[in-house]
Amino acid sequence: MNSESVKALLPHLPVLVALGEVEHVTVAAAMLGMPQPTVSRIVRRLERQLDIPLLEPDGRGVRLTDAGRTLVPYAQRALEAVVDGLDAVQSEDRRARATVRVAFQMSLGEHLVPELIRTVRATDPTIRFVLSQGARRTCLDTLLNREADIALASRLTPPPEGLTVTPLFEQPLVVLVPSEHPRAASTSTTIRDLASEPIVTLKPGYGLRGSLDDLFARAGALPTIAFEGEDVHTVHGLVASGLGVGIVPATDTPPPGCVQIRLDDPRAFRDIGAARLPGPPSVAVTTVIAALITLTSTESGETP
Repeated sequence: MNSESVKALLPHLPVLVALGEVEHVTVAAAMLGMPQPTVSRIVRRLERQLDIPLLEPDGRGVRLTDAGRTLVPYAQRALEAVVDGLDAVQSEDRRARATVRVAFQMSLGEHLVPELIRTVRATDPTIRFVLSQGARRTCLDTLLNREADIALASRLTPPPEGLTVTPLFEQPLVVLVPSEHPRAASTSTTIRDLASEPIVTLKPGYGLRGSLDDLFARAGALPTIAFEGEDVHTVHGLVASGLGVGIVPATDTPPPGCVQIRLDDPRAFRDIGAARLPGPPSVAVTTVIAALITLTSTESGETP
């Protein structure tokens, strides 16, 4: 039997399976919600396609032939396979709708992201997270490429073109100097004061580097870049070793070997927000955004 013949049989398999259960045309029709003549026509069509009898008289009723009884279990398995396939697809769809892919800047992975996951799981343990981290530009590219549902990043005010942004909080930026630095006893300093200092910062593409470049540009000064790293902890270590000064998010406790100095500039902060693509978000994404708003509304900032 060729594939076209098999395809022609498939729509009629539920009738054969029902007859295998009750061996009664009228009862099978009622089970299937079909008129009895329709079931009879389907049986005759099956018999013509297979070129074998499936029913035979049995008193006032009918019964399956031996060929019919042989075929019924295979028809049952075929239908069950289709049902299993549909269940698998629906389960995968539910899983996809309950999965939230979050791309985040590396400095947000120490506190905000773990707290977010803990908070969401406490209210809806079915939500699954897929995490990726990197520079600000990497996070936004991941979102624009539809490889993430949410990007947690800095410098999202105003919102980048093509993105919807939920503002979360602002982080003050401070100057970080070695404990033995001449400025360590100062209470504040300016960008122009730092023009002659070797600067330790992050590589281009990172949000913190963009904030530093903006601050120097607005002050009409050029930074002297001594070292470029890929995470804030590296900046902390290089500054503590006396290799330069940095502009970093303020922390409650300065890193060992370092002193934080207030940066006397009204723009010395970076905004943190949750960006996503336009359009109605899934229920899971909405839940995560709501949790972010709740978490950050009670905090003044994020520990890098």
